[in-house]
Amino acid sequence: MKTKKLVSLDPSSVNIRLGMCAAALAGTAAALPQEAGATVVTFNTPTAIPATFAGIYVNFLTGAIGASGGGTPGFDWNPYANAPNLSFYWGPAANGAGGVATGVGTNVYADLAPGTTVSGASPFSNIAAGTNPTYLTTGSHILGFRFLNEATGIINYGYLTITTSSGTGFPATLQGWSFENSGGAITVVPEPSTTALLTISALALGALGLRSWRKQRAA
Repeated sequence: MKTKKLVSLDPSSVNIRLGMCAAALAGTAAALPQEAGATVVTFNTPTAIPATFAGIYVNFLTGAIGASGGGTPGFDWNPYANAPNLSFYWGPAANGAGGVATGVGTNVYADLAPGTTVSGASPFSNIAAGTNPTYLTTGSHILGFRFLNEATGIINYGYLTITTSSGTGFPATLQGWSFENSGGAITVVPEPSTTALLTISALALGALGLRSWRKQRAA
């Protein structure tokens, strides 16, 4: 006659599984696109930046990207080639446009890490050429910024992701950007692809642990 063997659950194991599930759910929520009317607005529009003096002109609010300032009304940011390095030009200084710098008065644009907060307390620079040592290397970089939201008349804070190449910074591609549209601070979050990978890993680990636990119960 078969008898069932009772298996006691290890509290620490249960906590770990619950933690994995929580991480998976959080990652899934973070990877979902923002709903209409959300406070954080995101544009995912990968655009190559030509190695020319014109470069591209970007309007953070509308998402418009053009080959000239006149063709992109209200542009906020203009990445371009400045004999011959990648450089950043901002909209009129009166609009409060600018990028996050490594410190007050440094005029060196910072490469932000996930978890960094961009707000009115951040140090900003709007130097046209600036010193961009990080942005002249190969990799993906995060540039914090502020700009005037023409629809509300309020300075908004955000960040963009740009991939660059060693040497002059070119080839370079603007991957996308996010901003908080009420004038509040915004925190840099991991790229959606990274979040998705973390979510999948958490789900996979949780599934393996659950399968192992079921086998132990069956035994």
